[in-house]
Amino acid sequence: MALERFVGRRILLLGLMVGLVSMLLVACGDDEDPEDGADGTTTATSDGEELSGSLNIEGSSTVAPYTRLAIEEFEALHGDVTVTTGEVGSGGGITAFINGEVPIAAASRDITDEEISQAEAAGLDPFETTIFRDALAIVVHPSNTVEQLTFEQVARIYAGEIANWSEVGGPDRAIVLYSRNEESGTFAYLEEEVIQGALGDDAEYSQDINKQANAPAGLTAVSGDEGGIFYAGLGNLADIPADAVRVVPVAAEEGAVAVEPSEETVASGEYPIARGLFYYTDGDPAQSSDPLVKAYIAFVLSPDGQALGEELGFLPAN
Repeated sequence: MALERFVGRRILLLGLMVGLVSMLLVACGDDEDPEDGADGTTTATSDGEELSGSLNIEGSSTVAPYTRLAIEEFEALHGDVTVTTGEVGSGGGITAFINGEVPIAAASRDITDEEISQAEAAGLDPFETTIFRDALAIVVHPSNTVEQLTFEQVARIYAGEIANWSEVGGPDRAIVLYSRNEESGTFAYLEEEVIQGALGDDAEYSQDINKQANAPAGLTAVSGDEGGIFYAGLGNLADIPADAVRVVPVAAEEGAVAVEPSEETVASGEYPIARGLFYYTDGDPAQSSDPLVKAYIAFVLSPDGQALGEELGFLPAN
């Protein structure tokens, strides 16, 4: 009898343990993935940490159209997160980053050696993440009949060496120069990579230029000026009606085929005025102690984040 009672107790105990394990497995199976909300949207980081709080991004107006789209998607994924962005220009964004005002600076140019030194003096380790490749479109008033330009002609126009459209096959009309201002990475890019790239290190912008606070302002100005010329990133062209300005094809050199900027012509190297777009953070964002910085940059570089940029005409980072 003692043996029977012992065996009975062992069987009862085993049954209870099996039941407990089954309950636990069912409970785990009913739980949502720790990264998913009730509607299937991501609400946590890859290691299960819930995201909340605010994130500020400042800088390039060329990058801004993309950042606005990315913010919309990122906030939809993380309901307790708020992200804001501004368009003070690449230089202004990097300055805000150096001053500790924002954790992410958006730029359409490389950070300078001087800015790196300033960031390091402030205790920062500036890290560059290439988020896209972009092209600068050269735009004129729709009535302008100039058929194409070369890389060197664009440089000479902005250096003030070509002052009438008739000199490049257009109408007999004075050229009116519109550019970004000094805070813009696009302003610096055109001077350093186009004007100086074609005409030498001592070349610079003409003194007779109309500086614009952002790309939409420049595009709008040219849409109302028959002699005007401006440059803007592909993503900025969506800021105004499609027929408000005309994009002029550009050839790499005299005799080469002139092409309009597009994903294909930038990828092939045919379009000569192309550059990278960047986010700057304190150290590698993949290792950031700030979960919002880490998660946001990871989203931007993800297939979904890159697809948003491609909608604006940007080329993927990789």
